[in-house]
Amino acid sequence: MTWRNAGDYHTAVNSRIRAVPGLAAVVVLALLCTRPALVQEGEEASAERIRSAIEAGRLDEAIADARRAAAQFPRSSEVHRLLGAALFKKGLNADARGAFRRAIELDAGIPENYFNLALVELSESRYAEASRSLEDFIRLEPSNALARVLLGRAYHNQNRTAHAIEQFRKALKLAPQLPLAHYHLGFALQSQGNLSEALAEYEQEINLNPGFYETYHHAGSIQLGRGNLAAAEELFQKGIALRPQAAQAHYGLARVLRKRGDLAGAEGALMRVIGLQPAHVEAHYALARIYQQLGRKDEAAREFKIVADLHARNARRSSGIAGIQNP
Repeated sequence: MTWRNAGDYHTAVNSRIRAVPGLAAVVVLALLCTRPALVQEGEEASAERIRSAIEAGRLDEAIADARRAAAQFPRSSEVHRLLGAALFKKGLNADARGAFRRAIELDAGIPENYFNLALVELSESRYAEASRSLEDFIRLEPSNALARVLLGRAYHNQNRTAHAIEQFRKALKLAPQLPLAHYHLGFALQSQGNLSEALAEYEQEINLNPGFYETYHHAGSIQLGRGNLAAAEELFQKGIALRPQAAQAHYGLARVLRKRGDLAGAEGALMRVIGLQPAHVEAHYALARIYQQLGRKDEAAREFKIVADLHARNARRSSGIAGIQNP
């Protein structure tokens, strides 16, 4: 499959995949890569018309044409696949799921139908269902590295980390420079406490894909934990340059500065964190401790009170009584 850039790919493989328009574009790319032979000239003409409408973004037209074609050619897997693609781009996931499943029923040997169905499931965080579709796809196309990364992400989101790592490694054997494959392998390894290997994977991802923010954040956290403050600071600063609104990168930088004894610098970084994410409990607590060290008792007390209030609010939310007020 062809990807226009790492951003298109990231839309599909991020551990927090949601129902976003970029995923629908992936479906179009998938369906355009393989066009099964159509048995009737009229069917082929209908499919081309639907495909052109999808590519041009005329989704209502594509859906209407595809529904008519499905009624005219009810045994056409291709027509149902195109209907699913148009519906998915329109955000009609339930109908898209049904269309892709019907396409599979009509021709179980077309790999892209399973891939497209998996994207629908991933867009709704239905990881078990996505895993099954991707496993079916890989049985038909075992050398597809992208599908293995997607399957690894689905496994990891089900806490099947060993299986996820296996898929990421297989993907990298097939395509060593596949964007985000090293990142996802590193993230899985880090979740198992294998920090040395995780850091090595993050470093490879940075070399291959220097514009991806998350790698810098996670690599910086590992370096900070090891006491490599210069390396950690460089990584957090690069992350901030890529994503200035990333509160966690500023928080990581604040931790580095505090460990160095640069309390003024740490205070500034923590204030940026709070400006971006006012309910960041750790930032308020760290700021309170800095104010204690600086002898600024009133400001320390204020921050400790904020921490207590945030903890109490979070406790109410977790208990399901957030809306209850005292009489």
